[in-house]
Amino acid sequence: MQIVYGDKKQKFETGATPIEIAKALGAQLSGVIAAKIDSGPIDLMRKINKDTKIEFLTFESKEGKEVFWHSGAHLMAAAVKRIYPAAQLTLGPAISEGFYYDFYNLKLGDNDLEKLEKEMKKIVEEDSKFTRKEVSKEEALALFKGNKFKTEILDEAEAPITVYETGDFVDICRGPHVPSTRYLKAFKLLKVAGAYWRGDSKREVLTRIYGISFPSKALLEEYTKFEGERSKHDHKKIGKELELFETSPMSPGSPVFLPNGAIVYNELLRFAREVDRKFGYKEIITPIIAKSEVWKTSGHYEKYHESMYRVTPFALEDEEYALKPMNCPFSTIVFNSKTRSYRDLPLRLSDYGFLHRYELEGTLDGLFRTRILEQNDAHIYVTEEQLESEIRMIFEMLKEIYKPFKLTPFMTLATRPEQRIGSEEAWNKAENVLRNALEKSGYKYEVKEGDGAFYGPKIDAYVLDFTGKPNPTYTASTIQVDFNLANRFDAKYIGSDNKEHVPVVLHRSIMGSIGRFMGIILSNSGGELPVWLSPVQARIVTITERNNDYGKKLLSKFIENGIRAELDESNSTLDYKIREGQLKKIPYLIVLGDKEEAANTIAVRSKDGKTKYNINTETFINELSENTRTRSL
Repeated sequence: MQIVYGDKKQKFETGATPIEIAKALGAQLSGVIAAKIDSGPIDLMRKINKDTKIEFLTFESKEGKEVFWHSGAHLMAAAVKRIYPAAQLTLGPAISEGFYYDFYNLKLGDNDLEKLEKEMKKIVEEDSKFTRKEVSKEEALALFKGNKFKTEILDEAEAPITVYETGDFVDICRGPHVPSTRYLKAFKLLKVAGAYWRGDSKREVLTRIYGISFPSKALLEEYTKFEGERSKHDHKKIGKELELFETSPMSPGSPVFLPNGAIVYNELLRFAREVDRKFGYKEIITPIIAKSEVWKTSGHYEKYHESMYRVTPFALEDEEYALKPMNCPFSTIVFNSKTRSYRDLPLRLSDYGFLHRYELEGTLDGLFRTRILEQNDAHIYVTEEQLESEIRMIFEMLKEIYKPFKLTPFMTLATRPEQRIGSEEAWNKAENVLRNALEKSGYKYEVKEGDGAFYGPKIDAYVLDFTGKPNPTYTASTIQVDFNLANRFDAKYIGSDNKEHVPVVLHRSIMGSIGRFMGIILSNSGGELPVWLSPVQARIVTITERNNDYGKKLLSKFIENGIRAELDESNSTLDYKIREGQLKKIPYLIVLGDKEEAANTIAVRSKDGKTKYNINTETFINELSENTRTRSL
């Protein structure tokens, strides 16, 4: 068989392993944990039986991390089974950062993790190999007899079944894994959480243990240090400290925005709407519930029905309705409300309707992943000739939205998935248009093969997080080309040739979910919001009780001028009042004492701790109002 490695080609005996191939090719094996061939990642000791390209994976690569972290999940599960033999294995994947494993019949808490880590260290020292075996379905069922979760998986699987043995531990797994447990030198178990079997709240409750592993202690120490910094940027922690939002088991995945949070949320909406109007969008309001037939026509139902909130009203037992999971189909009603000409295009329709999606409980995350969301969504009806210029205009909108927050986008181009609708010709056109627009705009981008929507390719903009790196959680903007929606809903326009034509639809959201965008801003800023976005822009603090009347007079003046202000007239000391204002990250503390009252001025203390005295009240109000109007940083 022929093996291609970089620019090298060499013949090998069928059945050669990546280790043997690496040695023959003179490849550097330091840090290598697995290999990758045309069919995907494989173990270093796996036999290769066909012509293929080969790469060698280290922890530095994304796929290498997945192999390493999945091996970490097996290591942890092996330790659990040693200490808690009655615990039943379910599933334990690698995730975007680390791994988890779900267990049934296991009761433990965070205080038990240290004991588990000690057992994991023993298994690492044993240097047990990860050995891959193919077995029949009958053999696998016998191995996991009494484990209904593994039995359920096996009932759905096709033979042969792959299992991995690590010492006395065995698990169903496709692999690959690191060669042995000694590779997993540094690890940390992070937390214990609850989960449902296969994310179904009607199924069994499981115990989920999260962890992470590294090839060296230095990397683990670096991660631990970074985690300490990251906790300061946890949007959920910030949201609680600044009294912005709460979550409740009464409605999982549906944040409750407190008065302060509602101000931030609504200011973001106001900004989004202003930019929409500037770029020629017309806002529409569409139903929150509709017949499921709507999404069957659009094609969403087949792919997303399990994530839709569906209901059959008692009076209409044979007709299913659904809460709106996406806005797309309703824009066609507006388009079809009258005869359209090519002169009407582009027709830019923005829609801020609430959407409901049944996200799995284990994936819910503050404002980042919710079951209810509101997007600054839009659907633009264009001719094919207008596509590229319209996309480039959306890039201009994106710059305008990102600028007040100093956000930096990282672009990805997601191409056709295996399951899709529409002709290959349409997909070719759509992908080429997006690629051309990206290249002409000067954006650097990464191609994600097969990651497009079922109806068309898309550009996703990820926002760099507080570390300056692209964060998969920080998906903000999306631009999607759709050659199918208009056709499915018989939306047509009269062209310059007086014939009917089907428009192309651009799906576009710049902020994405308003809640998620708010979470990104909170995380990146550590809660230090710009003045125009701060729930309280100025807090008036009086030095003595006799200054309270002056404080009330000033508060009225601020409010009359549209400044979000409040008065602290408590009996606390001035130092305490200032410290409280700093903890709440209020941009300006207005200090009032006898001198200020006598001179009819104010002392202004800013976030940097500096205080300016003898400030004219009118001047301060005008400057703050202008700052808010221009959304200055």
